[in-house]
Formats: sequence, structure tokens, C-alpha cells
Amino acid sequence: MAVGAWTPYALPFTRNFLRASGQPVFHLKPKQPELFTPECFPIFGADISTTGYYGFPLNRDGVVKIANHGPGREMSPDSPERVVTKEEENQMRHFLSDSFPALADSPIVFTRICFYCDTHDGNFWIAPDPERPGLTIAAGDCGHGFKFAPALGGIIADAVEGKSNPLLGKFRWRPEVKSGETKEAARFRGKL
Repeated sequence: MAVGAWTPYALPFTRNFLRASGQPVFHLKPKQPELFTPECFPIFGADISTTGYYGFPLNRDGVVKIANHGPGREMSPDSPERVVTKEEENQMRHFLSDSFPALADSPIVFTRICFYCDTHDGNFWIAPDPERPGLTIAAGDCGHGFKFAPALGGIIADAVEGKSNPLLGKFRWRPEVKSGETKEAARFRGKL
């Protein structure tokens, strides 16, 4: 199964080691668009291991995307609460006022929640279930997973087929890993 943020809900026994979370995404219309063109405002990660914020320059529609790669809010992808909160907006605006003041008061034209499925250590979970023959789970680290999609298919196929792959040791079945044993401080504050 490779069902992303639905994993802890489709397979409830995984809730001890997988967590679905929603991350806020904002689309802003800057008052001074010339400051945010790709030539002036490149794709950025603002010390992402501490703040969690990243963003993209002005697109064709005159919109700048700012999002957070942080701990997010635990929730099901089916949750009626899958909307950006006022608190999340306030946190984003505080970040912008410190980092990009010309963008801080820009009107929001669109928001959404981006869903992740996190492991306790921030690594992929690609492994056969030792208690359920025939079940292999491929989940975790969804915040980075899209970037690795071309490589993950072969790794997942190796796990399903029981083939040797050096990466499968890192992505093994590991419910013993505890929350907080990770490298991205902005994403893992306290227990999952």
C-alpha cells in the first residue's frame, strides 16, 4: 500500500509509527510584483530546519507561493478541518514581516492544506509488514517524496519482490524508532 496521508487511517495499526499531518500553503498577490519575479526572488528555503518556511517566485498569475514544512496539524485527509487557520496565517505573516516585509501584508488569494504522512525519524517507510504476509507499506516523508518519485518505484518494487537493495535497510520496518530522533527540528517538535 502506498496511500500517503491515508496510511494511518487505512491501516490503523500504523498509527504508532506513522502520522498524517496538514501543512499550510498560501498564495499571495504582492503589491509590488516586480520585487518577486524569479530574477529578484528565487525559490527559497528560509533556514527550513528551523523556520520551516519556503516559497516560490511570482508565477504567471502574479501570485507568490509561501508554505510551511513544519510539524503541521495531525489530521485525516478527510477532515472537515482541512483549511488554513487564522493562527497559521498569523505565523506566516510574522515570518514574512521579519524576512520579506514587502510581502507581509499582501492579500491572500488562495490557501490550502498539503498532507504529509510522517515517520518518527523523517525517513521513508518501505517495507514488508512482518505480521501480515503479502502486505508491503510504502509511506512516510511525504514532504520530500514527490522529489524522489522516479527513484522510489524501483525501491518499492524491490521491497515487494523481496530483492536486495541497500536503501531498504534505512527504510526498513522500524516501529522501535521514537519520536524526536530526527534531523529536521522545524518538523518534529515533541512527540508525534
